[in-house]
Amino acid sequence: MIISASEGDGHGDEAVTPLEAAFEERACAQRAGTAVFMEGVSLALLGRVEQLRIRPTNASGTVDDDGHQQVRLVAGDDGPGSTCTCTDSVGGAFCRHAVAVALVATGSAGMADDDEDDEQGSTEDLFADDPVHAAIRVFLSRVPRAELVETLLDAADENEAVADVLWEATVAWHGRQHGAV
Repeated sequence: MIISASEGDGHGDEAVTPLEAAFEERACAQRAGTAVFMEGVSLALLGRVEQLRIRPTNASGTVDDDGHQQVRLVAGDDGPGSTCTCTDSVGGAFCRHAVAVALVATGSAGMADDDEDDEQGSTEDLFADDPVHAAIRVFLSRVPRAELVETLLDAADENEAVADVLWEATVAWHGRQHGAV
């Protein structure tokens, strides 16, 4: 079964499976909680999800994390469900392994909205070559602007090289804004 999801403006409908709808990134973050969600994001970005099988209403995979954990996700009529062989998922808790499988299975490991994929190479290449860079790219693309500004200013206060790079970028930006070449 395929359902349709609409962009915020009501245009740009695209086909979405029940699995994608049930395990959308925000829903996973709310269900798991911030700390567990970030651990799952790390596992996904580090390429730890293996043997992934995806169907319109379910997915399964193995997560390499101090042993191999078996995960199954289901988008059922009564809502999303997950099972994992780890001890953290006892009682139906949405563990970091379930988060990792959900993000990879739905293609929302944080890079799907990145317009620069063509210039940077494919998402898979980026994750394989430098997962830390990929995780930072995800953070920078998703963090609220005000928080990003404060993070960069704090980094500049702590590191003169960062301050110099930001100053050079600031001067160049102002030059472009005022027609300088």
